[in-house]
Amino acid sequence: MLIRIITILALAVIAHPLVAQDSHYWTNQYGTESWLLGGAVVGSRTDLASTYYNPASLAFYPDTTALQTAISFNWSRTAIEAKDLDLELRSGSSAPLPTLVSVNLPIKLFGSRSLQLSFLKRTNVRMNLNGIAYSPAGADTNYVVTGSIIRELFDSWFGITWSRSFGKEHAIGITGYFSAVASTYSSALTTGISGPNTSGASSHTDYQTYDNIRFLAKAGYFYDGRPISLGLSLTTPSLKLFNTFGEVRTSQTSIINDSVVTLYGNRQTGLEAQYKTPLSIAFGATWYAPKTTLFLTVEWFDGLDSYTPLQPEPFTGTIPATTVIYGTTVKRYGIANVGLAMRQQMTATTSLYVSLIRDGSSLKAEDEADEAIVNYDLYHATLGWQFTIDKTVITAGGIVGGGFVDDASSSSFDQFVGLLSGVQINRYFLRIGALIGIVARF
Repeated sequence: MLIRIITILALAVIAHPLVAQDSHYWTNQYGTESWLLGGAVVGSRTDLASTYYNPASLAFYPDTTALQTAISFNWSRTAIEAKDLDLELRSGSSAPLPTLVSVNLPIKLFGSRSLQLSFLKRTNVRMNLNGIAYSPAGADTNYVVTGSIIRELFDSWFGITWSRSFGKEHAIGITGYFSAVASTYSSALTTGISGPNTSGASSHTDYQTYDNIRFLAKAGYFYDGRPISLGLSLTTPSLKLFNTFGEVRTSQTSIINDSVVTLYGNRQTGLEAQYKTPLSIAFGATWYAPKTTLFLTVEWFDGLDSYTPLQPEPFTGTIPATTVIYGTTVKRYGIANVGLAMRQQMTATTSLYVSLIRDGSSLKAEDEADEAIVNYDLYHATLGWQFTIDKTVITAGGIVGGGFVDDASSSSFDQFVGLLSGVQINRYFLRIGALIGIVARF
């Protein structure tokens, strides 16, 4: 029975395959005023973050040179707990992050008033989960299991935006993006057991890394018919251009009662890799009152058919001499997110902002193919203010968000740990952040 427990604990730690990509699409907000509004700005004219949210609205942006930049400070905590086993994999991080840098250039091209250059971090995942489980003092048979998972995923978008107005009410626009993806996954596990009739030890390591250079575009339409404005935007699926590296390394050693039962090691380089993002369509509406403005945005993301981001070739282990097959299959389901926000003008130069958004998971809880660490819906709320000094607009605010699930039982981790009767798996994610932003016009 104890060996079975050790085996299950081991599988629980290593069962997470490559966490191929984030299962959420609205975790990050961009811009200055747009950030305070939680990104619910597809149907409005706000700031240069419209290069991402709805490029059409930039057709009405002042045709002057302007620079927008913002820094957000984020603290997050992620955990997966098997409380009955006293096993917890937990990660915490704290880091500044440029939400978006954009420059408005008064360059007229094919009817546009200006062009915009922009940079944003579309995905920024950095996790280092680690944990330990061991037998209580005085047990007849002693065991210990330690494990860690390091996960990093970065997707940087570099864009150029063109837009054009038709009269005072209608506009269209498009942003072309080049995307640079860098993905790394690393795990390490050690186990040991010692008892009257059984002794053994095992270790397992896994390392996978790749990059992807892609192209995608975001097109938009904007209607400004105060006191109501409407917007529609469409983001294309990504098109892979090339990848420069793809590498995997894996090893496993298991010894029971002085007998080697498993022994293998393998490294493969120069592998083809792919990283996909789905089609999405967003609709936004804004209602303007003398001092109060209400914002609504709904965005639907299409699903992704099953695909393999990085597929190593099968190889033959040393002990036993059998074929080892590994790799990760990614699948995403369609999801619709919604955001509500309000702007309240306090003085001629100062406004207060509040927003609430639902950041749904593109994975289903009952899906056994789940490979993400955070596989449940998240909610985020922002509060902040913006004020103007001469030609400079300054933004400051905060955000809190997160989600949790009790008695989870669907993921790879849960499938193995759940084999033990009475084991309860809990997952949670907590995020607290702050923003300081500036828009300078020249």
